[in-house]
Amino acid sequence: MSPFPFRRSMFLLALLSSVFWASSCATSSTEGADVKPLTGDEAREFLPYENTLAVSSSMRSFTLPLNNPGVVPADQATHMEEEDLVAGVVVDGQARAYPRWILVKYHVVNDTINEEPILIAHCEICSGTSAFRPVVDGFGGRSLIFDTYGPAKGTFSVYDYQTHTVWSPFTGRTLEGTLHATSMKRIPVMVERWGTWVKRFPKTDVVFASRLLIEQEDHGRGEHNEIGAEYIPKGFQTVANMEDTRLERNQLVFGIANVNGDEAVAFPLDFLERQAKGLSFELDGSHYFIRKIGEFGVAAFRLEEGQMDQTYQAVMETPFRFEDDRGGSWDEFGNALTEGTSDLAIADGYLTEWYEWVSSYPRSEIVS
Repeated sequence: MSPFPFRRSMFLLALLSSVFWASSCATSSTEGADVKPLTGDEAREFLPYENTLAVSSSMRSFTLPLNNPGVVPADQATHMEEEDLVAGVVVDGQARAYPRWILVKYHVVNDTINEEPILIAHCEICSGTSAFRPVVDGFGGRSLIFDTYGPAKGTFSVYDYQTHTVWSPFTGRTLEGTLHATSMKRIPVMVERWGTWVKRFPKTDVVFASRLLIEQEDHGRGEHNEIGAEYIPKGFQTVANMEDTRLERNQLVFGIANVNGDEAVAFPLDFLERQAKGLSFELDGSHYFIRKIGEFGVAAFRLEEGQMDQTYQAVMETPFRFEDDRGGSWDEFGNALTEGTSDLAIADGYLTEWYEWVSSYPRSEIVS
């Protein structure tokens, strides 16, 4: 018997299951002033995909996330071009690149690297990209699985299938729901060109997709969706902080929040470009070091006791290396490379546009 009917049946089963989850989520509480499901014209403007389904009376738009995508090693990545932007991570020693032209199709990726779960979230409108370990207290050590929800805080929000809690996809903190208030552990992300990433990590793998099929959808392509483009759809504007114009709304910044998430600072990317040796600063009594890498990458660390009195500087670009004045050495993800040296703690920060950052952190300071 041909296997194809079976595959079609499995596909339909998965699709119906997805609609069931979406319908049940649509009935969850959305009373928070900063979170609302997509409705009507806003839904069509924000998510103009062919595979978007409007379900339940609230007309919640549902888009399938990308789950455990296929990957290929760098030397077999014929679908990639050197100038393609990627979101690069390293988990348990394995480097993986997520092409931006794939991320804009899905926005949410539930993946596993070396048996470690990972959540990737990306918004081509606000240029935000974050990664987290989707395992939190109060859920028995199990991994949460995510999908997109409605606009919130100047971008989209996400919800987890298991508890229907609504989260910020870039701060990694809950907005409302069963798990509120909880946060996920951040995994650092480097946004840069594929050609640069593969030089630094020649053993990387990369998510695979057909460029032809992705580009036929048209979503995420064109001048409106270039990184830092001057475009904010109505669905985002209604839940964004559009009043704070201390910086241009679409200006690229790397923002950092303190451990509690109640204090924050933003660094314009062009300002960091001028800090060749990197920059040490203090936020809420903690000491940090930040340094721009390449075109869009930023490494940011929270210094702990015994690390604060050191001077840090970059000594190599490919592969990237930091050193302090004691001879300690680290890579861009804070991993110690010299014996007897501790890893550097990752700062709670990410690359985004000013309007999205200040929507989540309206009292944010600016260093420029």
